[in-house]
Amino acid sequence: MPFFWQRDSESDKQERQRREQEQQLSIEALKAGRLPVAAQRRLEEQRQSENFFSSDLSTGEHLLTREAGYEPLAQVMGSAFYKVGYRGYFSGGYGRTGEIEALSRAQIAARRLAIDRLLQEARLLAAHGVISVEVKAGSYDWSTGLVEFTALGTAIRLKDRPPTEHPFASDLSGQDFWQLHRRGWWPRDLAFGICSYYIYSDYQTRSILGNYWGSGWANREIAQYSDGFQKARHLAVERLTGDIRRARAQGVVGVRIDYEVEEIEYEVNDTPYRDLLVQFIALGTAIGPDEQPAAIKTAAPVLFYDLRRRECRDLSIDNIAE
Repeated sequence: MPFFWQRDSESDKQERQRREQEQQLSIEALKAGRLPVAAQRRLEEQRQSENFFSSDLSTGEHLLTREAGYEPLAQVMGSAFYKVGYRGYFSGGYGRTGEIEALSRAQIAARRLAIDRLLQEARLLAAHGVISVEVKAGSYDWSTGLVEFTALGTAIRLKDRPPTEHPFASDLSGQDFWQLHRRGWWPRDLAFGICSYYIYSDYQTRSILGNYWGSGWANREIAQYSDGFQKARHLAVERLTGDIRRARAQGVVGVRIDYEVEEIEYEVNDTPYRDLLVQFIALGTAIGPDEQPAAIKTAAPVLFYDLRRRECRDLSIDNIAE
């Protein structure tokens, strides 16, 4: 009679115990604000290897990095899942318009954890910073109370620049970073502002949305929705400004403001309600003067078309001697 099971060999037991122990160490490391064990091992192997690199840079960006005097090291990533402590407003019992502070705080904390872990990977690679950072939010129904952010970018190192203990994070492309660097600017931090705002449909709003006679046929602004959008955007930009100040930067470049709207429908005593939950996210790179400006010699090309020779000549300073 054949057996459909068999005992694990001694090597299988040891391998399983090793994985369980590594998983426990990784959880403890995450609780302490460090990277998982496997990530630390991978980055150490990457740092010691000089044969290859990985990046999400385009071909043009890669060539510009070489011209500007810095090199890509590896793709780095940080992620975080966060549980929202209170979400009773999804049952239709919130009953007022205003910011959902618990959800805003959870989003801010999750995004900060993701970026901090991305920078930890950059430090292990002895990088000066991370460019082309893309921050993605998990595609979950907000009513589940789960928030997830992932940050992914390319760690870089500049030649002839002393190492740093505080690499920067930036959503600048390779071209944008190159232009800023050659003009004496340096990214300080990835600045962002987040706001989760609940818009409760009061009697007037419900009348506009549900009235099919009389004023229901006229085009009318839903002032409560418009006002809620403006306030949510204002709070997100205000927090972005706070991030710029904390980074001691002079300003922010490449600001993007995105938003998501979730319609929440429910009934109370046979009265239909159509509330909105608005998620505003403002993101940009805070910059300031470079304390160690690069000595990059550049000359703008001066093109001259010689009619006699019927050729285009470069009369920039570097080519005058020719």
